[in-house]
Parts: sequence; structure tokens; C-alpha cells
Amino acid sequence: MNHLKKLSQLCIALLIGIMINGCCITKPNCDPEGGNFTFGPELSYRISTFHGEDAKDDDIKSIGSIGFGGYVHWVFCEEYPKMGLYSGLFYNQFGGKFNYNDDEVSKNRLHYLSIPFTYTYEFYEGIRAEVGPDISFLVAAKEKYEYMGEKETYNISEDVSKVQIGYNIALSYTHDQTGLGGFFRYNGAFTKMPSSDYDYKAYNGGFSFGVRYRMNHLFNK
Repeated sequence: MNHLKKLSQLCIALLIGIMINGCCITKPNCDPEGGNFTFGPELSYRISTFHGEDAKDDDIKSIGSIGFGGYVHWVFCEEYPKMGLYSGLFYNQFGGKFNYNDDEVSKNRLHYLSIPFTYTYEFYEGIRAEVGPDISFLVAAKEKYEYMGEKETYNISEDVSKVQIGYNIALSYTHDQTGLGGFFRYNGAFTKMPSSDYDYKAYNGGFSFGVRYRMNHLFNK
């Protein structure tokens, strides 16, 4: 997973370079006061786990979760390659399952409200590359602990960092005539998952795929 994190950061750097080149060199006259705003709901399914220097020594399995929210998208260059900014407010989860042995298992689910600040680059008829930072606020953290068939649930919010600074990189498609779209995204974190009281070095990370709908179509009929 450390290699995946490095690869993701390299992709982010390359995409930012391509986008800056497209905006500042091939389109120096883009008008930031114009553009086109769109908005709508988004629904996703994420497969997440923990990675990092200490997590690699543990037997950690990924877990699945549902996320949802609302997005806004501002396209400030409306000629190809189209460039814009994407943000919104989303509920999502990270987590992982620790397998200590055959009789002892701990599943952690971390619940967040997230705000992305994503640069979008549409290079061909609704197909976009998306990259940028995001900030997530912890709203709840639960551990489901099982030992010898006995199950307990614990609140572990005090053990988890309250604010997470992360990044996202995605490929998406939106059908212009219907407003329906889909995406595939990787979310990673720069902030250590455990709170500062712990030396355990582990970070959230996960792949997600989902759908979104551009609601402007409802008002333009």
C-alpha cells in the first residue's frame, strides 16, 4: 500500500502539471467570471483499509461502505479541454478489519463528513480526470470486537484524528444529454489515522465507484 500511495501522489503531480499547462498555456484567456455551474446528488460504494509503516505488519482486510452527498461543479473553461472545480459535502466511511487470530477479530468503521476541492479536466466528450485535496471531519468511530464468539461494540472516537487532510484522484464520465454520470476514485490521507496520542503509523485509503446526477436538467426541460 505504500507503493500505491507513492504512485497515487505521482499521478496527482502529473495531472496537476497537465492541467496547469492546459489552463495557463493553451488557454491563457479563460474567463473565471463566466463558466457554467452544475449540481446534484452523488452515491458511491467504497472499499477501504488501513496502510502505512505499522499497518503493513498486521493482518488487515478491507471493508465496504456506502457514501452519499451533494456536489457542485464549476466549469470555467467551456471549450476543450474543459477545466473546472468540483466540491460538495459528502458522508463517507473508511475502515478496516484486523484479524488477530482465528478467534479474535476487530472491525473499525470511521464515519466522516468530507469536502473535496478538486480540479477537473474534461479531455473528451464527458470524460474527465479529477484530482485535488480534501478535508474530512470525524463524526463517529466504532469498533466491533469479537473474541471466542463474544461480540462487543466500542466507541473509539477519542483514538482517531478528528480532522483528516487527504487527496483524491478520479476518472469520471457524464452523459451530456441525460446528466447521468459515473466515476472511479481513489482517496488517500496525509493525516495519520490514530490520534496524536498514539505512535501507530496508519493511514486511511480506499477505492470507490459511484453514480451522480446533474440536476440542472430538471430545470432546463
